[in-house]
Amino acid sequence: MYFAPHILKAKVDKGPEFDDLGNPVINDNNEWEKIGPCRCDDNGQMKQVSVNGSMTDFSYHIVYEGKDVLPGVEVAVFDSNGDIRGHGKVIKIARCNYFNYSEIWV
Repeated sequence: MYFAPHILKAKVDKGPEFDDLGNPVINDNNEWEKIGPCRCDDNGQMKQVSVNGSMTDFSYHIVYEGKDVLPGVEVAVFDSNGDIRGHGKVIKIARCNYFNYSEIWV
């Protein structure tokens, strides 16, 4: 992909943590895993995408390189300076067979 000015990250659950006595430690067990470079297009025209035959509004269309992101996973796109460009849950994914990129709708 020639134009990829942003970075895509997905939220992963590390699972519960326990102290020395076996009591659960209450903290944010989620962290952001870097998926790879991407291009994030804001949906200013209120387009829709078909998911299992029903039309769904999406906020961001993201084209990225990296491993697969499944529907329902929370993702965030960061600018080069670290600001969040967009975030949300993945609605639909499209994998490209020939080129090394995928598309997701958030």
